Amino acid sequence: MRKILLLKKLIRTLQALILALQELLKKKKEEKKINEFEKFALAIRRRESSNNYRAVNVYGYLGAYQFGMARLCDLGYTERKAGTTGYSNSAFQWKAGYSKEYFLNHPDFQDRVFKQHCQDLIARIKKLFPDYLGKRIDGVEITLSGLVAGAHLGGIGGVKNFLKGYYDSHDQFGTRISDYIKEFSGYNLENL
Repeated sequence: MRKILLLKKLIRTLQALILALQELLKKKKEEKKINEFEKFALAIRRRESSNNYRAVNVYGYLGAYQFGMARLCDLGYTERKAGTTGYSNSAFQWKAGYSKEYFLNHPDFQDRVFKQHCQDLIARIKKLFPDYLGKRIDGVEITLSGLVAGAHLGGIGGVKNFLKGYYDSHDQFGTRISDYIKEFSGYNLENL
């Protein structure tokens, strides 16, 4: 009888240990997901602005991730000025509660906006280009993180043009979409 009681106690202890290990593994998996996105974000910041949250380039792109006003409009932080057309930064203004100074002085806000931006791009990429993931185009491996980076540089339309073989557009500094697709291909953003 005593052996049975000891055995039951041992089983309960093992069950508790198994549950604790399962929770620890779940937590580590969550940390890895977060860390993978943080690594991607850091790599983008380094490439875009040398990790400078107060950066403003000669074309008026802002912050560590070098956001344009048109993309910030898509995300809900700026709005088109009345009577303007096109996508130049001067065609947009900040919505109430936001400003250039606020944006540049709040790194945590820029990080949240970048995450929102990436989540939006991921949803659009998965909807528009699922058949391209895992393939090679002009020697470039197509990955989700690479496409997010390519869209960050040149928009969804620029990514589409590259994937369809129309052309490999570039920014004002000569950086091609394919450069970003290659450079940022190694990150797991699947569960962002």
